[in-house]
Amino acid sequence: MQRLAFLLFLSLSVGCVAKSEYLALENQYDAAQQQVTQQQQRITKLEADLQKTTRLAQAAAQKLLEIRKEFQPLIDRGVLEVTVDEGRIVIGMAADVLFPSGSAELSTDGRATVTQVAKILAKRSDREFQVEGHTDSDPIGSSAFPTNWHLGSGRAIHVVQVMITAGMRADQISAATFADTRPVESNDNVKDKAKNRRIEVVLLPDLSTLPSYDALMEHGRPPRKARKGHRPASKRR
Repeated sequence: MQRLAFLLFLSLSVGCVAKSEYLALENQYDAAQQQVTQQQQRITKLEADLQKTTRLAQAAAQKLLEIRKEFQPLIDRGVLEVTVDEGRIVIGMAADVLFPSGSAELSTDGRATVTQVAKILAKRSDREFQVEGHTDSDPIGSSAFPTNWHLGSGRAIHVVQVMITAGMRADQISAATFADTRPVESNDNVKDKAKNRRIEVVLLPDLSTLPSYDALMEHGRPPRKARKGHRPASKRR
């Protein structure tokens, strides 16, 4: 009815028009309606995605609160801290508390701390974690660790081994090293260098919640435009 009224209005406005002009106007109207429908569908999809993202953000915030509560005794003792970095929940521990200087072997207190952390994280059997070794900018150059990359990896691997011994599954934890490439402070003084020497246990994001590749491509693809003078087959006469 809308289309008929529109076409009738045009006919009355300009008088009698040729059949070809009528069909051209009808095609333009159909194309405009098709674009409106496509845009409405995209808006509906984006609104649904926004609601899903909001739910995921709320769930992540709740998870952070839960983890902080579990680690609160260790946080209060100054053994570790729980933060969020680039959307990842990070459990940070000072390397100087865990290891003797220049070593990748955990001290007695360090082993006890890592064991406590592992027993808490082992309860989250549905999640995966990565242990990251970070150093300051001072080159080490020892026979055991030729570079800070070697020291960072050695410490991360040792922490992973202790965590597995403490009850974590081997398939839910991995080790990585960043050497001195990701400092949290400058390396200009002793105090800040100590902060850069650290072990971080990162709660890896659940990638199963991400949209599929096709869905991501669909968001970035502009809406299809109807060819000029072309009408959908279902509307051809």
